Amino acid sequence: MELGSGIWTAILGAAAVAPLATFGVVLVAFLTYRQKSNADKRDQWWKRAQWGIDSALDDADPKRRLAGIQVLVQLIGSNLATPEDADLMSALAVGIQDQELDRHQLVDTRQEGLVPAPGHGTREGPRHEVRLASRGTTVAVDSAAAARILRESELLLAADVRRSQA
Repeated sequence: MELGSGIWTAILGAAAVAPLATFGVVLVAFLTYRQKSNADKRDQWWKRAQWGIDSALDDADPKRRLAGIQVLVQLIGSNLATPEDADLMSALAVGIQDQELDRHQLVDTRQEGLVPAPGHGTREGPRHEVRLASRGTTVAVDSAAAARILRESELLLAADVRRSQA
């Protein structure tokens, strides 16, 4: 009987541990699934970000550039965006603003009023004022598309600031 009771003790002991082992296996499976799911979401986020960056840097097509910046504004608000992503988007937004201002900013002169910046030739047409809070100034540009691009790039910078404060 002693030999039989030792086997039954081992079997009953293993049966008592089985639910704990099952829980451990389920927990590891869940954590693995969650990690893979987050990695897949992050991969898709980055593919969208790459499209947005490529589009935002397309200075030949203002509509595509604007769409790219708008996509980036949405993406940077995602919980999938890292602080490094926010830094990249900030640098990108500043660069886009610099390009747009170099091409489209009007300069106020006392004699002639608002004129194209030096080296930009002469451009006729309406002026569009844009408040650039990130630079602490209001600028006038000669293009409605440039004004929209500047506004959206400000939103991209503001999204980065909100993200860093959170």
